[in-house]
Amino acid sequence: MQTVTVAIADTNPGRRAKLEQSLQGGQGIKLLTNVIPEGSNASVGHQLESHADMTSVEEVVARIRQLNPRILFINFDQSTGGDFALLGALQRECPETLVVLLTDKSAQDEQILQALANGARGCLNHEADPFYFLKAVRVVDQGEIWVTRKMLGKIMDKVLH
Repeated sequence: MQTVTVAIADTNPGRRAKLEQSLQGGQGIKLLTNVIPEGSNASVGHQLESHADMTSVEEVVARIRQLNPRILFINFDQSTGGDFALLGALQRECPETLVVLLTDKSAQDEQILQALANGARGCLNHEADPFYFLKAVRVVDQGEIWVTRKMLGKIMDKVLH
């Protein structure tokens, strides 16, 4: 089994620690840490409204490029709409890194669909069973997507119409 490198870009230390703990037990998974240093105000997944925010995206992308993870979990905050600049930058600058969105219960399907259309390879709720984080790493590493069945139905509706 080939080792899969995984990084987590989430500014919430509690959520990040929980996910790190879930992944550390996974055979063949190497967890890369310190993607977004403590105290950073980088907003991952947010709409970028100013040049200052662009710097944050550039810093995050530079750090991801340096770590070069195969799988990157990023917090996806739907509180702001967006042009998904981070996803676009990651797709351009780190094409080998596959992004999985971390969402919460308030996640809006249309924004998740848009994020998937902009390069995300899946989405998973922060509160999911730890088993699913490990499974998502394996599935996405093999070139598949990781979405709920409900979301898969919406994707098919978009494709067919």
